Amino acid sequence: MFEVNSANYTLKVAKTLWFNIYRGSIQGPAGEYVATVRIIPGMPLDRDEVPVDAPEARPYLIVIVEDASVELSQLVQFESAVTDSLLQTLSRDTFKPEFIQFFYPTPSMDEPDALLS
Repeated sequence: MFEVNSANYTLKVAKTLWFNIYRGSIQGPAGEYVATVRIIPGMPLDRDEVPVDAPEARPYLIVIVEDASVELSQLVQFESAVTDSLLQTLSRDTFKPEFIQFFYPTPSMDEPDALLS
């Protein structure tokens, strides 16, 4: 388990029982709950495992936001802060993700201003 602190969020990440799948909890500056995420690294095959003329694939991260209390107006700030934290923390010599793809469940129709409820 590791913890990353930024100006706006604290991100706690732990391994799960599945290979290369991680679970994260995000808290705001006052320790309030912000989101629960699942993190899945997209790792390309080694070059010796693909045809010679295959294009080069870049590593990336998939972040599934399972639950969140983020307003739609704060979505860009939320994704930017989480992206910065994860890219800095999870980069290694053998794995340097270039980008993150965020996925969200279908929003509730009861609260049109809330991202998830």
